[in-house]
Amino acid sequence: MMGTQIFYRIVVWLPLIIPALVVGMVEALDQSPSGLARKSVQVLALTLFYGGIPYAALALWASWWMRGRSEADIKRLMFWAPVLMAGTFAVVAITVGLWAGQPRPFAATAALGAIFAIPIGYGYVALGLLLRQVFPCLKEDLD
Repeated sequence: MMGTQIFYRIVVWLPLIIPALVVGMVEALDQSPSGLARKSVQVLALTLFYGGIPYAALALWASWWMRGRSEADIKRLMFWAPVLMAGTFAVVAITVGLWAGQPRPFAATAALGAIFAIPIGYGYVALGLLLRQVFPCLKEDLD
């Protein structure tokens, strides 16, 4: 049976795994979707392209932080994760802008990215909570 911490360690990586799989499948099949499917793939690709590195850093930290924590602690972090990602993305974007000598466009990117990170992040939180309820084998308690 999969332990609770392992489950949440997998869930924390879904914002990188899902876009990578979807974009990879679209490219491998050499089929360009249309309509809403096309927009969905584009959004997933953008989240991976722009937010991938900052999110990977946050996910690495969260995976480390979860060791020995209760499920309640992990869920608390889970609910804060989209806000943490928005802040992490903004700091990274502004730092890159300062380093590049063009803070204004990168500040705009930081603001737009932070705005998108929160609803997309809570979508992944909802997915994690749904997966936790759907699969009975994942209901082992940490406490």
